[in-house]
Amino acid sequence: APLRARGFTREAIDMILLPMVGTGDEPLGSMGNDTPLAVMSEIPKLTFEYFKQMFAQVTNPPIDPIREAIVTSLECMVGPEGDLVTTSETDVHRLRLKSPL
Repeated sequence: APLRARGFTREAIDMILLPMVGTGDEPLGSMGNDTPLAVMSEIPKLTFEYFKQMFAQVTNPPIDPIREAIVTSLECMVGPEGDLVTTSETDVHRLRLKSPL
């Protein structure tokens, strides 16, 4: 109960804390954050979980846009997006760049 009061889930206890206590090893995990937003969760969340900043995620190995040109694109659209539900002539004034650099 004291750990639950401080925001630890059963999964965090089993996957992170117990391996650290038992063997002294660092726990393994992924770089991605696939937890749902606190506001959409059915499980009660602590207040600070509603105000979380997401950081950029990286891939390993890095994405190679030259060799993987079939499935990736560096194309960037610059300018206001406008309303996604309705389109008008003012929405087409955007600049298309082949690369962000």
